[in-house]
Amino acid sequence: MVATGVHILLSLALVSLAARSERPEPYLVAALAATVPDADTFVFRPLIELGYVSSIVWTHRGLTHSLLAGVVVVALLSAVGPWRAAAIGFGSHVVFDMLSGGVRLFAPIDQTLYGISIDWLLLNMTASAVAITVILGGLLGMKYDFDRRVSLRAPRTSLERFR
Repeated sequence: MVATGVHILLSLALVSLAARSERPEPYLVAALAATVPDADTFVFRPLIELGYVSSIVWTHRGLTHSLLAGVVVVALLSAVGPWRAAAIGFGSHVVFDMLSGGVRLFAPIDQTLYGISIDWLLLNMTASAVAITVILGGLLGMKYDFDRRVSLRAPRTSLERFR
């Protein structure tokens, strides 16, 4: 199981790679979309315990991790910010949960669990290290503008060497 903080870090890193925006909306939308699928742990659990719902679709990694939920989340969050950032946040959450045990991707139509199982601690540590590196690199890139062209010509005078 990938931790919620790691899901947020991953979505922020992916949005910084894809968009590299100076506005906060893409990052906010991606972080919200990355946390929405795990809402089933505190929304559906009381309903299951009280006996209102009983299908496996209502358990963790069920309906909220499906493509149907993804479309709904992206549509709702597109009112706040770019829909691509919402899709990146939700999609990264589902993909990394597929790597750590599986999700019911086509719920409520199909209740099959899709995915593989990689050690959750190794996955969390690796994903966190990569996400933090990408985020810091993106922040440094925004601060120092690495896209700036550098002149490759040799300086003509000794004073130009010190500029």
